[in-house]
Amino acid sequence: MPHSSLASTADRSRDRTTPVVCLDADNTLWDTDGVFAAAQLRLLANVITATGIDMAKEDRLAYVREIDQELASRHHLGLRYPARLLIAALCHRLLGNEPDVAARKTWKDPSTIPVAKEVAEEIENQYLSDLSVTPRLLPGVHTGLERLHHANAILVLVTEGGRDRVGKLLRANKIARYINRVIDAPKRKELFVRLRRLFGSNGSVYMIGDQITRDIQPAAEAGLRTIHIPGKFRPIWETGAAAPTMQEASTFEDAANAVLARA
Repeated sequence: MPHSSLASTADRSRDRTTPVVCLDADNTLWDTDGVFAAAQLRLLANVITATGIDMAKEDRLAYVREIDQELASRHHLGLRYPARLLIAALCHRLLGNEPDVAARKTWKDPSTIPVAKEVAEEIENQYLSDLSVTPRLLPGVHTGLERLHHANAILVLVTEGGRDRVGKLLRANKIARYINRVIDAPKRKELFVRLRRLFGSNGSVYMIGDQITRDIQPAAEAGLRTIHIPGKFRPIWETGAAAPTMQEASTFEDAANAVLARA
């Protein structure tokens, strides 16, 4: 993956009419949700074993994610809150508390749970190990990246998931060569305004992502053309969210084709 500066990447784009495509990574390029789903199901099973209480519903993943999103909506890191909070909240939920009550009790004191400290640490370590599994590319990603690359599009990966982590996953999935730059920064309107200014006015600037509120809305507000690829996981705060300039695509390949059709 090239290591030229963002400014030099932008300088190259000003002499071109080919598009600049900003990309989300998690659940747009690779299946992070699938990794989390498997890890969360094993976490629930381990908490049930540790507490000896099984009050979970038939849809066990939904049972975990109700609490997961209650915690995320309260934490400044959102869905990246510490794993020990989910363990504590699941204990409270299994004891009969509603998801919001379980989250509030956890927020107040995550140590007050009916599980020994060393057992909770073992469960947490297993969960973090499960989350370290490399997610697979989603359908159409390799083909879509190949087509954009052959069309000389500049591909800028915009993430909040950490540059080192994303770089490792790009290399593991053998797609690093397609990406011109990786930007690790909060996805706010101001960032996309800066990107649009940097890349000039000769070509179009796009944003492709799976979350409307995190990927699509701020980019659209900054004047980028946006393409939404709906993911399997949609947080509660995404319900009803939309962006007026948004175009829908079922796969990354479809999104790439939509970009190239306008090029």
